[in-house]
Amino acid sequence: MYKILLVDDEILEIEALKIMLKKFKDQVTIVGEAKNGREAIELNSKLKPDIIFMDIKMPGIDGIKASKIIRNQNEDIVIIVLTAYDDFDLIHEALTLGVKDYILKPVKCDNLLKALSIQLYNLKININRIKMKELLLMDKIISQDKNEAKALLNSIIESYIIASNEDVDYFRQKILLIVEKMMKIASKFRFKHNEWSNEEEYFYELKSLESIQTIATYISSLLISIFEEILESDTETKENDIERLKCSNKIIEPALKYIEENYREQILLEEVANISNISLYYFSKLFKKEMGMNFTTYVTKYKIEKAKKMLKNTDIAIVNIASELGYYECGYFTKVFKKIEGITPTEYRNKNN
Repeated sequence: MYKILLVDDEILEIEALKIMLKKFKDQVTIVGEAKNGREAIELNSKLKPDIIFMDIKMPGIDGIKASKIIRNQNEDIVIIVLTAYDDFDLIHEALTLGVKDYILKPVKCDNLLKALSIQLYNLKININRIKMKELLLMDKIISQDKNEAKALLNSIIESYIIASNEDVDYFRQKILLIVEKMMKIASKFRFKHNEWSNEEEYFYELKSLESIQTIATYISSLLISIFEEILESDTETKENDIERLKCSNKIIEPALKYIEENYREQILLEEVANISNISLYYFSKLFKKEMGMNFTTYVTKYKIEKAKKMLKNTDIAIVNIASELGYYECGYFTKVFKKIEGITPTEYRNKNN
């Protein structure tokens, strides 16, 4: 939500603005009202609004002087001036100071909504604001503030969707950088060990996604995983545990069946949650509770168990085993195998033949 400060010495004008701004109630919130420039300066320092609607003609410190002082304090602030005077000299002076737009009084709803829409768009793609939100996101992960973190991530995703202009590769690169930061923060502050057990798997899957929406969903599910402590670095199972694990909850049985039938493909958390007909959040939580490990770990271990059987019982080339299990890069498959088993696929085959 973007914060708005209203500044006008006429109460009726303030009330009219508040009524018009209700059309943007899902995007903005009015955090304060001021009747002159001095109050506007004080409230700006206290409330840190994103947007100020500023009347030009007010007693004491007028809108022009107040705008100059506020802009000196914060260059990124969006100020839209309101003037009942069709005075282009005043408007020119305001725009020279860095005021973003102006609306003539009496304010018409269409004019206000058009001006606000433009400025909201600009705020969403402002790189400085996006980077600040990314820093705040990491802080919320550290402080375990789940709701704020989710809201920030949604805002960041929206900004990069707009900025990407449907360029999937651009969007993916921005999200990859955020994922890397999230993993480092989670490893350092949220988990028992200073390592992220599924880091490579997450990067590999993320790079394989082909649409902006699936990438956005993927990073959202990662944040859920962090806060649910789904990704734990110390989860260990014995060699045949996966084959023996039994799920007492009927809800995720379709998910387990889907994994059994589709382990040769890349299996995403979102699609399996949909198959189970429950939300991504609830599915993640339920799967961890029932299976004793997070979804990604389970799928990876299931694939590796299949790989071990093929290594023991067949002469299929390792590169073909990797492909058979949905790993399109043999080197990556080898890394995953070694991380779980402690030895490479070649060493495992030699040891068991």
